[in-house]
Amino acid sequence: MNLFTKDNLVERLAKVNHFKGLPLTAISDIVFAGQLNRYKAGSILFHEGDPCAGLFVIFKGHVHLYKLGIQGQESIITSIKPVIMFNEVPVLDGEPNTVSAIAVQECITWCISRDRFHALMKKYPELGTGLLMTMARRNRLLFNRYEDLLSRPVIARLAKVIIYLSDDGINSINRYHYDNQKFAALAATVPEAISRSIKILKEEGILEVTRGKIEVLSLDQLYEKAMIEPLGFRHYKQN
Repeated sequence: MNLFTKDNLVERLAKVNHFKGLPLTAISDIVFAGQLNRYKAGSILFHEGDPCAGLFVIFKGHVHLYKLGIQGQESIITSIKPVIMFNEVPVLDGEPNTVSAIAVQECITWCISRDRFHALMKKYPELGTGLLMTMARRNRLLFNRYEDLLSRPVIARLAKVIIYLSDDGINSINRYHYDNQKFAALAATVPEAISRSIKILKEEGILEVTRGKIEVLSLDQLYEKAMIEPLGFRHYKQN
């Protein structure tokens, strides 16, 4: 059964925060203006510095948005899961892509070109207003990340990443998907620092670490290591 019929796409796109409140006729126009794409795990959706790739919405899978440092080190800016919009900055200003995007899992995305999206914004001004609200939320996340780098040591940043990836300690983390290099990219550090931090968290009985997975044994202690309040972090994740 095809889960991505026109009617189904309209229904799915209506769940994206940016498009909520628009009439279904408008969302139908938007659906027709874009296209669906499938990407295998490991595929690059677009590269940082290339011309604007368009506005994306992920319907299935998992995408990492990342930047490369001067020495080629990868720093993951954020993880994108359904149903979230991304790459809105170059769509607004017409400049090159600000980040690269890679499919962590097999993905299905919907994409609309900058020109077509701007044409729709003239027809439906609410699209522009919604995009500004999305940009404001993303800007707050970047400020929070900058604050992390200034005020939290590596072990606190790692603890925060583990809380997020484990969904508040509910799920185990697959080490084949998240090795030390991937953790380093998420926590903006180097793999050696991640290795030392994981060892400490394991020795203190906060984590159980095996070759294949990481499990949270003490969520309260992990929050203490992350230097955050549980309710505050849940608010941070929602935004």
